[in-house]
Amino acid sequence: MPVDPDRETWKPGMSWEDAIAEIAYLKELAAEMGGPERIDRQHQGGRYTVRERIAKMADPGSFVEMGGLMGGPEYDGEGNIIGFTPGGYVMGLAELDGRPVAIGGDDFTISGGSPHNVHKIPHQFAQPLAITYGIPYVQLREGVGHSSRSDEESGQMALPEGDMWWQGVEMLTKVPVAAGIMGSVAGWPAAAALMSHFTVMVKGQSQIFPSGPPVVQRATGETLSKEELGGYRMHVYESGQVDNVAESEEDAFDQIRQFLSYLPNTTAQVAPRVDTGDPPDRRPEELLNIIPTNRRAGYDARALIRHVVDNGEFFEMRPHWGGAIITGFARVGGYAVGVVASDPYVMAGAMNGDAADKFTHFVDLCDGFNLPMLIFLDMPGFMLGSQAELNQTMRRGTRALIAAYEADVPKVEFNIRKSYGVAADAPNSMGEPAGVNMRFGWPAGEWGGIPIEGGVAAAYRREIEAAENPEAHREMIENRLLKLRSPLKAAHNFDVIDLIDPRDTRRIAFRFIEAAQPMLKRLAQRPKQIIRP
Repeated sequence: MPVDPDRETWKPGMSWEDAIAEIAYLKELAAEMGGPERIDRQHQGGRYTVRERIAKMADPGSFVEMGGLMGGPEYDGEGNIIGFTPGGYVMGLAELDGRPVAIGGDDFTISGGSPHNVHKIPHQFAQPLAITYGIPYVQLREGVGHSSRSDEESGQMALPEGDMWWQGVEMLTKVPVAAGIMGSVAGWPAAAALMSHFTVMVKGQSQIFPSGPPVVQRATGETLSKEELGGYRMHVYESGQVDNVAESEEDAFDQIRQFLSYLPNTTAQVAPRVDTGDPPDRRPEELLNIIPTNRRAGYDARALIRHVVDNGEFFEMRPHWGGAIITGFARVGGYAVGVVASDPYVMAGAMNGDAADKFTHFVDLCDGFNLPMLIFLDMPGFMLGSQAELNQTMRRGTRALIAAYEADVPKVEFNIRKSYGVAADAPNSMGEPAGVNMRFGWPAGEWGGIPIEGGVAAAYRREIEAAENPEAHREMIENRLLKLRSPLKAAHNFDVIDLIDPRDTRRIAFRFIEAAQPMLKRLAQRPKQIIRP
């Protein structure tokens, strides 16, 4: 940034008042970022600057900047400053809804967020601040990483040092990390953004990729726009690489706040109880008939969740990917819980590879942050067919099973309707060693090793083929077996703890979630592993 040529720079021996004035002057230069023209370009693109983002996201007046004088100054032979380029990462301590957080973001108005000194700063201060103080870390990313221009300016190309990631990895074992992908993000900032427990991008404004379209075109010959290569449709709907999409930057800030509100400050703590004003013994009448008597008909699983949880508030993660499984956070009687449910409108709730990965990640997240799990199961088994085989459904489903068995946090499960096969064993998992989780059944429940229709087709194939009317014979066998699916018989065998009136679901869930709180506090003291993004 240009400086006042007639202004004398403070030097040792001058007054402290002059020193304070010099500090204020340099901070004013830093606040100008890349200059009016580049700030205007940022606004014309519909994007806030990093300083505006932090101001809008943090509680008013709570942001305390660290490294405000960081940058590249130029001095003349007499020690007077003749130029100043601010650092490309703005960071510090702030509060979100009264809760301290470490926060930082790339300044895209300065070399696209890629000045020569930017790459070390968040890792030298912002991340250690979160780890040492035991507070969440929020990163607002819009940067392009390494620049070939900086190589030319330095006169050399160097091997990456490989020492910039260990603190980011350590954070994943200790504190919640959330990332807003606010614009185009490439290179190491893209990797840093995805090294988070929650990621959100802005519709039509954000893109994320290892390298942008010019590099891709040179490397592969593909000609793609930034949006085609790494926009929200690619990564929220198709790849599942990013958790959520926001309608605006303000929506992204709000989603980060909501995500963090359900988690404790560290993996060594339990989320505090919140007074939500919703009575734990509330009895939702809507649950009585929410499941159709026609076992082939669907229902709104998200409405079911909202009827059970406090005030109908449910924060969903990855709503557009792995759709057969619904995952998110809520509260029951003021206690934070992780919620998993089947969606009968997506592949009838069958688990495919994407749903298995989604389940695995969410279970690890809940276990790492000591959140009990509330599960609503209606799963007919693994997804079948050639595409399912190509996508390694069984292998990825086995990982989900392992994650469920490894998770120590208690689960309160309600078998809403179907529970068949190995796939249903993942949420059904009792854990090891000899975990005692709660499993309740609704009157619509039906359980077994294989769905009746498929099981009859396989086990009675020859008998059906030999019948005078194969279709009628198959239907006769299915109806005969359907009479065995009574949930009352499962309750007699203690396959479920009890059969309940659906309207009692909230009350029962609360009782066991409340009873689990001392256990959760003990679990919080376990050595923690990385909670993988």
